[in-house]
Amino acid sequence: MRWLLLPLAAVSLIAAGCGASSDPPSSSGDSGGSVTYADGGTFTMVRNADPGGFDPYRTRQILGLSQLAYDSLVYQRLDGDFVSNLAEEWTVDAQRATFTLRDDVTCSDGTPMTASQVAAGITFASDPANQSPQYGVNTPAVAVTATPDDAAGTVEVVAAEPFGFLLHTIGQLPIVCAAGMDDPDQLATSSAGTGPFVLSSVVPGQSYTFTRREGYAWGPDGAGTDAPGTPDTVVIRIVENETTAANLLLSGEVNVARVTGPDQQRLQAQDLATAEWKVPGVWLSFNHLDTRPTADPAVRRALVHALDLEELIRVNTGGTGTAATSFTALDPKGCPDNTIEELLPEHDVAAAEELLDEAGWIAGPDGIRVKDGTPLTVEITYITGFYPLDKPTAELLAEKWHAIGVRANIRAEAVAAATTTLYQTSNWDVYLGGYSFNLPSQMVPYLSGTTPPNGNNIGHLRNAEYDRLAAQAVALTPPEACTYWDQAEQAILREVDVVPIADKIEYWYLNGAEVEMTRYDTPIPTTIRMLG
Repeated sequence: MRWLLLPLAAVSLIAAGCGASSDPPSSSGDSGGSVTYADGGTFTMVRNADPGGFDPYRTRQILGLSQLAYDSLVYQRLDGDFVSNLAEEWTVDAQRATFTLRDDVTCSDGTPMTASQVAAGITFASDPANQSPQYGVNTPAVAVTATPDDAAGTVEVVAAEPFGFLLHTIGQLPIVCAAGMDDPDQLATSSAGTGPFVLSSVVPGQSYTFTRREGYAWGPDGAGTDAPGTPDTVVIRIVENETTAANLLLSGEVNVARVTGPDQQRLQAQDLATAEWKVPGVWLSFNHLDTRPTADPAVRRALVHALDLEELIRVNTGGTGTAATSFTALDPKGCPDNTIEELLPEHDVAAAEELLDEAGWIAGPDGIRVKDGTPLTVEITYITGFYPLDKPTAELLAEKWHAIGVRANIRAEAVAAATTTLYQTSNWDVYLGGYSFNLPSQMVPYLSGTTPPNGNNIGHLRNAEYDRLAAQAVALTPPEACTYWDQAEQAILREVDVVPIADKIEYWYLNGAEVEMTRYDTPIPTTIRMLG
């Protein structure tokens, strides 16, 4: 269990950065002996969608990418340990954290990073009225007050009520400098952070180009941009088609690309190095609006009964995935227990049909069930461009549900359209995407609370048992908190509100470079190394 053994509420923790470099990059593959690094150069990585800007407080698609240009107060390694970033020392318990900032940190415009700027970022992102994608992910889901002391170089963060993951959230919030806070519109084409690179140009729909900052020395555990092999330039190239991305990788035009479909075979044949990462596979998130058929728990349960989940996992992961074990797929997990096992409805077509019969959905002459003159129709939504096996996954669901009398329409939407569907119109019934989180508290805004268009509770869930247990859990620290978080997740599963089904391994293939990956499956900027 990657956790401090004592609850934070019971002991005050004091830590200091050691001024050492971050761990060296690691990847699989045969390096052929000693490694020679290039002097500067351009590192090019592929993303399959334009993030639509580089404002970490407003842009959903840059949770991981933001590390290129923005730092956080602390950094959590994959082993669960925290090391310095903007803060060189910190104390924390379940309700209060005090961060002492390094005195050498500057923003990309050359101005010093101050405690007031840190506090301003925390205050903005922590206010649910601002609808930041960071809220509840890298902020607590409870009210906080951030008080700066510029003379002392400290920021004190106090939660209105105990919150067991205070360091894990506030500590890892990207901090935007004053220039970006004062004029957030500029962050569509530039950055305003303290990070190792600066966004220097944007070609919408094509590329984002970043330039290395000279003198940067305050990365995770004191990592800087002066290490051999650190690139002068980082380019994010937008390539929607995976086959095209694989071709660019093999030709040497790009250095790293995530490839998850059949093109992996060509890349594996070239014995390219890989960086791998466990992420969520298919989930079934159901829309609970009372105008949708999936508001009825009998319908939700019937839809799951109709599925052979092992078959679904094979199709969705290409035979390499495993059954999901909790609502958090990413490491290091805040609570590592298996909360899903034995709680999902078993594959039982007869039970599915019986549930629908009892709910008043009667099969018509064409086999499609009808109730009060309305056919039983569900809209399956998934986002295109991220994972090629989502298409056959949706097709398998439609086939199995049609067999029990449900008409299933598949809606494959690009990021912008899907964002509108999920976070504005709510015109969907089943969404296939999972959530890339490592803390159970990060799921709270998505499983309860404010609904679209003003909040992240896309399923319009109202699960009183989950709310009760999550409220108890959030005030505690692990391992005690995990007992309640586990029970809260199980409350969602018992109602078949949301069903995590698969975990999968994603592979990033590398050519001419080395990297370490973050928990948001993007390279850690200070570990990027160009090979000579």
